[in-house]
Amino acid sequence: MIDAIPHLLVLPRLRLQNANAISSSMTWGFPAMSAFMGAIQALERNLPDDIRIVFDGIGVVCHHIEPQVTAGGFTRAFHLTRNPVDKSGNTAAIVEEGRAHLEITLLIGVESDGDDLGNPERRHDIARRLFEQVQSMRIAGGSVMPPLSDATRQRPELITFDANEEERSK
Repeated sequence: MIDAIPHLLVLPRLRLQNANAISSSMTWGFPAMSAFMGAIQALERNLPDDIRIVFDGIGVVCHHIEPQVTAGGFTRAFHLTRNPVDKSGNTAAIVEEGRAHLEITLLIGVESDGDDLGNPERRHDIARRLFEQVQSMRIAGGSVMPPLSDATRQRPELITFDANEEERSK
């Protein structure tokens, strides 16, 4: 039996600019999940000392994706950038780098490592601080852009699931 995740951190509507859109040697479109896992691992490593939590899983919801491509019939070509000159002053080889602009929501499973996550004010404070910290990170090679609006429904949350199955289902 799989243990239930006791808490869920929701980081809504993160806008990523120029995220890596090549997820393997054969596919392109959406960044590899390992890129998101790496970003969450970096976030966990850089948690402030007063936040004692452990991340236990990740989910990504993609609201919008805009690959940076030129369409020509059925074929698509990435918008490529010219790399700077190399040490000898010659132009460097073009390395194909697929990029996309994304709008995503990150869902992160959270376990307490001694922090009081039963307190709603504490959960709100942790969610807000981690959301601010993510704003200065790079995710999947892309830059996190400031949110467009401060709508109430798009605020970060740290949700607690009750251990009692009946209460949890409510």
